[in-house]
Amino acid sequence: MPRTRLFCTILIIFRAATTAAQEFPEIERLLEENEITPADDAHEEIMAALVRLAANPLRVNTATFDEWKQLPFLSDAQIDHILQFRERVGAFHHAEELLLVAGISRTDLDNIRPFISTADRPPDNPFARRRTRDLLARWRTTRPSSIAYNRYDREAFLSEEAYLRHLDSRFRGPAWSALLRYKHAIADRFQTGITLENDAGEPYFSRGQTTGFDFLSAHAAWRWPRGVVERVIVGDYRLQFGQGLIIWNGFPSGKSAATLGNEKAAGGATPYTSTNENNFARGAAIALRPFPGGAATLFISSKRVDANLHEEESADPGGAVIDDSGYHRRQSEMARKDALAEFMAGAAMGYNHPLFRAGVTLLHYNYSPRLRVGTREYQRYADDGRHRALAAVAYKGGFSHLYLFGETAISDNGATATVNGARYSGLEAVAFSVIYRRYDKRYISRHAGGFGEYANTSNEEGAYAGIEVTPHRGWRINAYHDRFRYFAPRYRATAPGGGHETLLEVTRRGGGDEWILRVKLETKPEDDGDQTLPRSRQSYRLQYDRGTGGRVSSRTRVEYVRHAKGGRAERGFLLYQECALTFQHPDLKARVRLAYFDVDSYNARVYAHEHDVLYGYALPAYSDRGWRSYINLGWRPSHALTLYFKGGVVYYPDRESIGSSPTRVDGNKLFDLAVQAVVKW
Repeated sequence: MPRTRLFCTILIIFRAATTAAQEFPEIERLLEENEITPADDAHEEIMAALVRLAANPLRVNTATFDEWKQLPFLSDAQIDHILQFRERVGAFHHAEELLLVAGISRTDLDNIRPFISTADRPPDNPFARRRTRDLLARWRTTRPSSIAYNRYDREAFLSEEAYLRHLDSRFRGPAWSALLRYKHAIADRFQTGITLENDAGEPYFSRGQTTGFDFLSAHAAWRWPRGVVERVIVGDYRLQFGQGLIIWNGFPSGKSAATLGNEKAAGGATPYTSTNENNFARGAAIALRPFPGGAATLFISSKRVDANLHEEESADPGGAVIDDSGYHRRQSEMARKDALAEFMAGAAMGYNHPLFRAGVTLLHYNYSPRLRVGTREYQRYADDGRHRALAAVAYKGGFSHLYLFGETAISDNGATATVNGARYSGLEAVAFSVIYRRYDKRYISRHAGGFGEYANTSNEEGAYAGIEVTPHRGWRINAYHDRFRYFAPRYRATAPGGGHETLLEVTRRGGGDEWILRVKLETKPEDDGDQTLPRSRQSYRLQYDRGTGGRVSSRTRVEYVRHAKGGRAERGFLLYQECALTFQHPDLKARVRLAYFDVDSYNARVYAHEHDVLYGYALPAYSDRGWRSYINLGWRPSHALTLYFKGGVVYYPDRESIGSSPTRVDGNKLFDLAVQAVVKW
């Protein structure tokens, strides 16, 4: 009862502070308010795209569907309506005219307004073509430090073996992470950048680190608006083609509340500026325009990746196991660094017609030494990585209000994968899409990221149906149902099986308020001892936003999760209150959150995105029982400098320690701190 009264009192105080003034638009706020919370790498990618669009807005009268897809605030159906309206009525002369498009609300327009322009061409002035330089520096830590940072003398151990185990498990670096990133651009003609990053626990200037940092990424890119050569990239870059069945560096889009946003918009070859240490190519790429409507991209990549090597004569023989963690904090992790050679080369060719697009992608990759297939049932069809070759054909096109897209791929072992979708947006208040996918159990590409239940684009068949309804201004209903099955055992499911997933989200906006009700139900096979049983997960969320767009706005969320398997049920509960403030000084903003959670186990964990420093990402999984609070500040003291600060604490009243070895922390409180500076000149 005392905890309940305390929380209710805090709710009342936050509510009383709510007002209705104009808030300065910022990208992080837009992403958070629209529940755009993808994975870490995806968040950084979306942020970078929106920052770029804020500086060079999307031209609404000439932008294609794939260019509109850079805006995560719009569904595919809304983009269809905009393009159809533009074709039927003509050019937009003012952004407000977008409100005449079916399915575009005032909130939608406010979301995209900072990133669009109705001008026919970019502004022709020297300011728009000047050089820009960005420098980002970030420092992050948690306190108290985990036991992996403790150092003991030999005399503290009973045996030499125990002492050696301690040396192997001890983190060799300081208990804080650091990121330095520099970018230099001349309009959209030239760009170069370098990224230096160390995770907490990774040493600086250790053996094999020529730059002093654990991760180094650099690139240079040139672009020509005319001629046969369109773009050249040297260094680190991303590749995205088709619907991701062969290669899709970056985040693989999956099912979400954006029920009509599952078609991929391939970006081709683009410079890499993220901190993920695995999901990119390193070498050179060239994009060509061989003839009007034609496009071709050639690429080659050679880099080292982390892996755990297994000797052929060992008890567990055969090749290497790739380590995607990116951590090099202790001796065993350092031994895996750059242990495997990865080579990749390929080409993508396409033709763009006003009514359709078609393309072919070819990929060859090889790992040396080979990858270990594994002996477990679900690893039977795993990839050994030796001289793999794949080809795919992709298409996009439509007529009237029907739009079709898809891709079909084949690997060198004869296995196939296909995904095909259709979207209809001919009705003013209703739009829907269907997607069918079938990925053979023997089909696999280490670089794929197709639509599906799992990101590996293999061993899966499914049918997806999504709908978006806007029955009245201010109302929106999104729903989808996905039914899938597996041809062979998967991880944590030793017998083939299937499942289904359903989501319903109802949104009501009006008068500066927003209500969201979301229900998500999922069932899939999962092991329980020596048998495979259906595992169900149900989540129910109610959220209320007050004063969006005001100087003070607030959000209240309550969420309940139920996890059941084999007659046992576990539950999770989360309640949080958040308040965002913009002070009289328009360049000073703050966001405060207080959350209470009560979760039976990690199976019933509850996720809630947190507002972080620019480009930062935080999506904690709440488990056990406790409280979480944080404050986030952003301040721009000058035109060139922006400072960010985030400080938080999590408190577990029923614990004596947090986490498990080697990341165990003694005590029941954990503090986190992040400081960041961004300089632009």
